[in-house]
Amino acid sequence: MDSLRRSSKAKAGLAFWPFGVRAAVLLVPVLLVVLAGAWGAARNALGLGAVSPGWVLAVIVGLSVLPVVLVVLSGVASSGVDPGSVKASLTAAAGAGRGPAVPRNLASDRAVAPLRGLRGAEVVVVDLEDGHAWWEHRLLLLCAAAARLGRPPVVVFTAQRQGRPGQFIGWARPSDLLQRLQEADPALRKTYLEASGQAAGVRMAEASGPGPAARLMKELGLEGMRDLTHPPPRETLSPFLEEQLLARAVSGFDALPHELDVPQLEQLFTPVLHTRALERTDGDAAWLRAALLDEGDYIAFTDAGRYAGILPGPAVARAALLALLPP
Repeated sequence: MDSLRRSSKAKAGLAFWPFGVRAAVLLVPVLLVVLAGAWGAARNALGLGAVSPGWVLAVIVGLSVLPVVLVVLSGVASSGVDPGSVKASLTAAAGAGRGPAVPRNLASDRAVAPLRGLRGAEVVVVDLEDGHAWWEHRLLLLCAAAARLGRPPVVVFTAQRQGRPGQFIGWARPSDLLQRLQEADPALRKTYLEASGQAAGVRMAEASGPGPAARLMKELGLEGMRDLTHPPPRETLSPFLEEQLLARAVSGFDALPHELDVPQLEQLFTPVLHTRALERTDGDAAWLRAALLDEGDYIAFTDAGRYAGILPGPAVARAALLALLPP
């Protein structure tokens, strides 16, 4: 009887993926390359250049990890694995990558220092708290730094809702946030562009020798600001030059700032704000199915609405597969 049960379970597993775990894992990068190449050829041949690359990338990634998803589903079906245990493993993995929180509003001249620790982060958390913790020009500074450096690639927003702190509002890419902030406020856009131009001028001056550099610094209105552009003790050009100059430029907004609360956040960023999340209190089977079928670039996790963490989309299927393997 036991052998009959094992045989029927094995057949159930074969119905999803009959080629084994190793084949599924090895097939993922192969499918990525093949599908990306096929899309490149089809786009040129059929004139599909106007199609959004974001959607195409999401579909390619989703199809590429499909073998791993099928292995996970096969494992759940054939071995009787508790979906709750996989759910717990995924939630723990997401929590490990929840990201550091940026300190609430600081005067602009002190706002650059916290950015130094974000260069290695995958995610940064901006907690709006009760709506008085963040200013638009402060968020502009954060997003400008992240967009220029390429890290972190994701900004997660949380806030207090109905007296509950840390509630998940959504996530977005810094470059998208930066663009929306500039479009919404011409004064911020002008300030950002002027600071960017100054930074480009300083870098040109640095390469032109002491004499021309001094003249150009004077023309840019940066005469006598060497401590800003070349901070001691090494007195080399600051790696955060753009942010130093932008912080100086936006300091004029500190006196009468535009505060960010949830309604203002949604008004500014709804087109680029991803609000979908996997809620821990949902049923285990439905939760796991939603996690494996979500084709988003990132998947956020919540616990009673409170932000618990976030994972890149492809990492979800991989973490689920690892949870099924024996320790």
